[in-house]
Amino acid sequence: MAGSLSNPAVKTIPRSGPWRSIVPWSLITAASLTAFGELPVNTPLAITSLSVEGTNLILRATIPPGMGRVMLETCPTLGGEWAEAGAFGTSVGENEIAFTIPKPAGPTEFFRLNATPLLAGPGMMSGELEYVTMSSLGSEPTEAGDAIFHFKGSIDGSDKIVITRDGALWEHVNWDWPQGAVAVNHTQWNPRQKNYLTTVGARKFLPEPFSLDSVDLEVIQGRDIVALERADQALIVYLDDTPGGADNYEFKIHFHPARPKPVHPGAPVAAHLKIAADIDGSDTLKITAGEATWEHKNWSPPANIRLNEIPWLLSQTNVLKNEGTNRFLPAGIDFSTAKIVSRAGRDLATMWAEPDALWVRFADNPNGSDHYELDISFGQ
Repeated sequence: MAGSLSNPAVKTIPRSGPWRSIVPWSLITAASLTAFGELPVNTPLAITSLSVEGTNLILRATIPPGMGRVMLETCPTLGGEWAEAGAFGTSVGENEIAFTIPKPAGPTEFFRLNATPLLAGPGMMSGELEYVTMSSLGSEPTEAGDAIFHFKGSIDGSDKIVITRDGALWEHVNWDWPQGAVAVNHTQWNPRQKNYLTTVGARKFLPEPFSLDSVDLEVIQGRDIVALERADQALIVYLDDTPGGADNYEFKIHFHPARPKPVHPGAPVAAHLKIAADIDGSDTLKITAGEATWEHKNWSPPANIRLNEIPWLLSQTNVLKNEGTNRFLPAGIDFSTAKIVSRAGRDLATMWAEPDALWVRFADNPNGSDHYELDISFGQ
C-alpha cells in the first residue's frame, strides 16, 4: 500500500443531482495542482487508495513520468460501459495526486484511469478499483454487543483487507485473486485487484463506540493463515493461502466496545526482538515470557532462524526456552506494548500482541524462498 501523502494536490468535482452529472475536469485548471515530489521512473498508473470524508470520496493516484492527459473513467456495473467522468492535464514532475468526488448514489461504482503521453506513444490504462456499499458493521450488534465483520470467499495466494472507521480496502498481492465474488456480511464484493467497501450516507462503516483495537478473530474455515495486525486508526487482515490452488475461507472479526487499557505500575521494560529466517511457505511463532514455539505449516521448513542473533535449529526442537545462553527477551516484558519497527520480505511478516503472548506469522507465496526479518519493540 502506498504510504501517507503530505500536502496532497486535491481535485474536487462539484455535483448536483445524480452521480452522472459531473462538472468536467476542463473546468478545473491544472495550475491548481501541486506535485507530491519525484517518484521512480517505474511509477505505475494506479489508483492507490480510496477513502471517505463525509459524503465525498478521496482517491489518490500515481502517474508515471511523461503522461500528459489523464482521464478518470467510471462504470456503474461489472462488465458495463465505461464513461469519461473528466480529464486533466498533468504538469512536469507531477507524479502523485489526490482528488475528491461525491460518493456515488448507487450501491457500486468502478473507477480507472486512462492516460495519454505528452509525446507520441501508446497510452496507459490503470487497474480497476471497485466501490461497494453495505450496511454499517454496527447496524446489527450481537447479543454480546459486538459489531461483526463476516467474510466468506475463495483465496489463492496473498490478499489483505485494511479496515478503518470509514470503510475496508481489499487488495490482492500474489497469485490469483478470487475467481468468484467474496462476501462481507452477505454483501457481494466482486474480485478486482483493489476493492473498497463502505456505507451508504454519512454513517461510519465501524461506528463509535466499537474499537479497532479490542477485537477477536474467529476463523471458521481456511487451511492456511488468517492474521490480524493493529495499525494507526486501522485493522489489517492478512489472508495467505500458500498451498497449491485455492481454498474457501470464512472468518468473523468481533469488534468490541472500547475498553480502558490496563495501567501497569512502574516504567515498562524497554526491549527489542529481531526475528530473522528464510521462509518458504507458512509459519507461526508464539512467544511468551518463558519460551518461543515455532509451528511450521506448509512447504519447506524455515532455515537460518535467529531470535536476537540467537540461532535456533528447528530440526532439533521447535521450542526455544527464554533462559540461560538462549535468553532472547529480558524479564518483565509487557507484551501489550509490542510494535513493529521494521520488516523485510516479499510477502507476509506480521505480529499480533496479546496481554501475555505475541503471535508472529510468516507466509511466502511466490515460488522459492525469501529472507524475512521482523523487528519488534516493547515498552517504547
